[in-house]
Amino acid sequence: MKKTFVINDILWMILALMVCIGGIKLGFGAFSQPRPGFMPLLAGLLLGLLSFLDLISGLKGQWESFRIEKNKIWAEINWTKLILTVGALFAYTIFFHIIGFFIGTIILLLLLLQLVERKSWWIAFSISVVTTILFYLTFKVGLACQLPEGVFGF
Repeated sequence: MKKTFVINDILWMILALMVCIGGIKLGFGAFSQPRPGFMPLLAGLLLGLLSFLDLISGLKGQWESFRIEKNKIWAEINWTKLILTVGALFAYTIFFHIIGFFIGTIILLLLLLQLVERKSWWIAFSISVVTTILFYLTFKVGLACQLPEGVFGF
């Protein structure tokens, strides 16, 4: 059993307790009419539950086989893909309001699927368009969220 894992889980449980207390102070409300503390309380409960389950599984011996060699911790990271992904997300946040949700999201997904994952153009384009339409239907139509239209009007 690793002492650092136990300390880690206990710290997460303390954080979860603090989030739950903050949520209770804000007021929970009801499921039909939630108040500002509704989501923090649920998030705190979920965080507490997950950290407790991790602690229990660790105490049962799940952590014994977990070994990390300090030299190999960064060895398997593909830095080119990481930098491309972060750069694409950064550019997406900058140009999101200028070119709009629809075109911006399609371009982002095309870049990620083409440059990072090396999918064929047909598959990348299909996934990009279908995913963007699903997000549009979920957020704009289903949840009535405002999405930027951009210079092209869509």
